[in-house]
Amino acid sequence: MAIQRKLAEHRQAHGFAPKVRIGVHASEATQVAQNLPGKGVHEAARIAALGEGGQVLASHVTAAGSRYQASDPRTVTLKGIAEPLEIVSIKLALTRRRSGSRLR
Repeated sequence: MAIQRKLAEHRQAHGFAPKVRIGVHASEATQVAQNLPGKGVHEAARIAALGEGGQVLASHVTAAGSRYQASDPRTVTLKGIAEPLEIVSIKLALTRRRSGSRLR
């Protein structure tokens, strides 16, 4: 969420920042040298690919109990993953401070 907030602040202050989509998924991974191969890494990438610029998507199990507000879960089929997965969209709360110069 901090990444999306910083980008929104930059967009507000400078008129441009790239629209980045983020996917979040917690899963076990095995470290091999400098790499982290595993199904969970692919699932997170596929979740991100479903998003639009400026959006944060997460697997429902990863977002459950989070301090962030999320949409209702929806079931998706991810490319190369046999079983469907429930995902949510994390709501990014951008509020203006009274000075109007900073977003939180």
